[in-house]
Amino acid sequence: MPRRLLIPPFLSDMIISSISLFDGVTFSQITPHCRICGALLRRHDLKKKRFATLVRDDERQSVYVGVVRYRCLDCGRLWYADEPFYPGTRHGIPVVDLAAAIAVRHPYHHTARILFGLGLVLDRGTVRNYAHIRSIDSTDMYGIPVPNRIIALSGLAAEGRSIEGAELLAALGLPPADRTYLHRTASEEEGDEDEQKKEWVSQNKRESSDQN
Repeated sequence: MPRRLLIPPFLSDMIISSISLFDGVTFSQITPHCRICGALLRRHDLKKKRFATLVRDDERQSVYVGVVRYRCLDCGRLWYADEPFYPGTRHGIPVVDLAAAIAVRHPYHHTARILFGLGLVLDRGTVRNYAHIRSIDSTDMYGIPVPNRIIALSGLAAEGRSIEGAELLAALGLPPADRTYLHRTASEEEGDEDEQKKEWVSQNKRESSDQN
């Protein structure tokens, strides 16, 4: 288990409470027409997706969200509702943003240790995959660049109430007009995950070989 870094409790509490807002939340909003053929969509099922893994008092806790999938009544394609994930990633947007922001200043292995100190579990390989996703607007807090999206989420957490999926997306700065890049078919996402799994397996083999 990684050794925790000395990080102000306020900061780790803010990160954990912001990420915890998503636990158990269902995301169901979507444009009601297929983006390929224009036909109406019908609710198909609900997919449970892991959003993050938190660590509290040396115990790990997974945060899951539910994302509704819709099927086109004409062409049969499956579409995910608006969701708080970047395409091709396996963690929620705030987690990816935080990893990417810290990785600008620190090596990947050290970034993973900082994240663990903040209460988030990500390995070095995952940090490396997320490091170049995008430029992250952040605010320096105790020497750590905290994404402004997390600061916005912490304001919601301070209200102490349950938050709906649409409100969480808005807090991430993703109003409906700006969510186009989030809409992907189920087959596209599954293809991304398959490619990512192959990359991680290959990467782990290389690291094991280097260590030997």
